[in-house]
Amino acid sequence: MSAGERPNCSFTVLEFIDSRFRELYVESIDPNSDTTKFVRSQSSCRTDIIRWGAKWDSNKGRSYFLGHKREDVVKKRKEFVMYMLDHQDFYYYPIVPVEGSLAWNIPMRNKTILFSHDESTFRSGEMAATRWFVSDLTPFYSKGRGRSIMLSELMVAHHECDLFRLSDEEFARALADYPELQEDPSENIKYFKNSATAYIEPKKDCYFDNDTLLKQFRRFFILLKYRTAFTDHKFEVLVDNATTHATKIYDITKLSKSPGTKCIYEAIEWEENGVKKRVPCFDNNGVSKGLLAIAKEMLVIEQNVKSNEILLENLRSRMLKHPAFTENTRLEQLASVFDVKVIFLPKYHCELSPIEGVWRHEKNYARKFNDQKFNSFFTLLEDSITYYLKGKFNIKIWSTFWKALNMYNIGKTYKDVMQALFGARRTGTNVKHTKI
Repeated sequence: MSAGERPNCSFTVLEFIDSRFRELYVESIDPNSDTTKFVRSQSSCRTDIIRWGAKWDSNKGRSYFLGHKREDVVKKRKEFVMYMLDHQDFYYYPIVPVEGSLAWNIPMRNKTILFSHDESTFRSGEMAATRWFVSDLTPFYSKGRGRSIMLSELMVAHHECDLFRLSDEEFARALADYPELQEDPSENIKYFKNSATAYIEPKKDCYFDNDTLLKQFRRFFILLKYRTAFTDHKFEVLVDNATTHATKIYDITKLSKSPGTKCIYEAIEWEENGVKKRVPCFDNNGVSKGLLAIAKEMLVIEQNVKSNEILLENLRSRMLKHPAFTENTRLEQLASVFDVKVIFLPKYHCELSPIEGVWRHEKNYARKFNDQKFNSFFTLLEDSITYYLKGKFNIKIWSTFWKALNMYNIGKTYKDVMQALFGARRTGTNVKHTKI
């Protein structure tokens, strides 16, 4: 059981029990026995483990830090670092003038405003007034009802704006041009005043999925042009690789092989060598062509391949290599309509996401003044945002971001960056990250 608690377990239960038994009871093993057979059956092992109090469940608690040294991740990080540093003079970024305090560098050409976006959950810790008690089985700490608020925020690298907001006058002009900006009471997603900052109370059918996030970003892109200080600027948004951001335009699992099957796409569109291409998913009679016929038109497979000669799994695997399925995400597609660039952060690198610093300050405030009552929790959330704005933390967070980029650029490791910029002073090896 203790072996299963290791962060890296490259063995199966059968293999582990078999190897340990052979180590401990050498004299009981027939030297002529078949070594390919295990000493215990799979069903016997499962019975023992269940009897010991374990259960078989989804493996959700995956360690996010184990991929920092992965070749593809390191490559993506280098590309990201080089892009940001090559374009640094176009951004508003913190500098240290002669006086010694941080100030904003104002770009002189190709003025570009950088945003950082993410979602985070604020837990109220609300407790029920009464509950059931069973002698000797009552836990010392009650986890409460679990009610929380999920916040989706956009922070800005700019000397006049910390978190993206419009003035009353600016928002009134936007509302006059886009009446749909008026909040719909029937919608689960709500917005803070004059902003694209969204929040929901997570429930079974209420969460920040890709569709919900696209609604928020469309609102954000519309509001951008009404911020007077942002006139004649370009815009870039930093986002992580969560599925809420990275959902592709076309989902290969939604396409079946045979004609006449259900298809949710009218056509597959992509750009190749600067030329836009399009393959309809339906024939002239309105019947879906099926993935096999579409693959042939897209020149993914040969024209003479028959349905019984290729498995659906193999067909989908070959289609995934086509530019139509490797190109932009739905978020990038939406952003391009409004002439906004979306930049994906390298995986496993939260330290390169500036908005994580916003959550740190706001959650510290919320934890300090939380009375564990959900009815007053939203007010506390508003107060935590006010605390962040008054604290002038924004320029310090963006300063840390650029310091991290420069450290990676000169060859520093993830460990070096964390120790130097985020107070991770311990020298021991990280073996586990606990979710709080």
